[in-house]
Amino acid sequence: MQTNRSVYTRLQTPRQGTALFLLCWAAYAAAYVGRYNYSAVMSAMTAEGVLTLQVAGAISTGYFLCYALGQILSGLACQRISPYSMIFAGLTLSGLCNLGMGWAPPAAMAVLWSANGLFQAMIWPPIVRLFAECMPLPQQKGACININSTTPAGTLISYALCAVLLALTGWRMAFTTSALVLLVMAGVWVFATVPLRRATPATAAEPAEPAAAEPAAHRSKAGVLGPLLAAGLIWLAVPVILHGALKDGVTSWVPTIVQANFAVTPALSAAVSMVLPLVNLSGAYLAGWLDRLLRNELKTCAVLFAAASVALALLPLAVEWSLAAAMVLLAVTTAAMLGINTLFINVMPVRAGRTGGAAALSGMLNAVTYLGAAAATWGVGIAADTWGWSAVFALWLAMALISLAAVWCCAGRWARFANAQEEGSAS
Repeated sequence: MQTNRSVYTRLQTPRQGTALFLLCWAAYAAAYVGRYNYSAVMSAMTAEGVLTLQVAGAISTGYFLCYALGQILSGLACQRISPYSMIFAGLTLSGLCNLGMGWAPPAAMAVLWSANGLFQAMIWPPIVRLFAECMPLPQQKGACININSTTPAGTLISYALCAVLLALTGWRMAFTTSALVLLVMAGVWVFATVPLRRATPATAAEPAEPAAAEPAAHRSKAGVLGPLLAAGLIWLAVPVILHGALKDGVTSWVPTIVQANFAVTPALSAAVSMVLPLVNLSGAYLAGWLDRLLRNELKTCAVLFAAASVALALLPLAVEWSLAAAMVLLAVTTAAMLGINTLFINVMPVRAGRTGGAAALSGMLNAVTYLGAAAATWGVGIAADTWGWSAVFALWLAMALISLAAVWCCAGRWARFANAQEEGSAS
């Protein structure tokens, strides 16, 4: 058992790096299947009277709150516990929670889905650590960008699976099938990662040279939080929270919005919502392209928040006009949020945490993101019930505009901070 923070040996060949990426990709895509299935079947559950809109939103809120807490705990735990073991445990326990959701009474669903959030949080921080410490450096940034294709892929699989099962059987079987996906992936992970675990042995930090070790420890801690605060980047918490509210808040409610405003069946609303993951992947790659052009992650975020603001401003008109136009604008919004999420959760932590602590920093930022998602899913249910969907659209627009202003104001400070961190890791 490790008593000090260990560092994994970096993989040496592109083939090994590709194998690590593909296994992490498959694990995280499977996790999305066991996450967005609830959003896909929520309209069916509310239509059947199993849940009200407010209760449905509260269950999502419980998930996101536990996911946020779990991100922090997992980000810290995976510094001392094998990330390979944590990912296996997360997939297995999430699968069991999904299995329970398929047959539990409504009163138990909030507990089960909250536990699912806690267990799913055991997957992402270990992936970040594996990318930061084990991925060959020439493949590292590409892996950070490309892993975001799990979001549209996993969401698409989840919505497609749920649309078919809603039409053929019902929402309970959608949870059961998602559980099977997670449990099979857990089995694949534990056996397929054996060669990688042998190639990446963990080595403990050398205690014999305290004078040399002190600056490294200091840099690791500072790389996580200290300089962010010292550089005046505390205001980044605002757009991180609000982009989480938009990314997961919008995605979670799209099937319900479609059913409520266009009078379609739950199965059709889930099928129509498959447009989002098909388009969302473009957001991650657009973010990567813009970041290479602008050379500043927060300026790139500003451009994407501006695009989302325009789409959300037009959304109330589109909802009155056509389903196709509304879906295009919702897709622009969620694609922009996925691009921003790529930068906040993947690129920025790895760039700032090369001397250690990338997983903890990513876990903290992801936790803040899901606090926003938790508030949004609960608040949207109340706002829709009380004031209607036009109030929800106005709230989303305000979030995007506030975030745009915040990232633009922090862009210069972030550039100075990131450059200083990279110079420190090179020295």
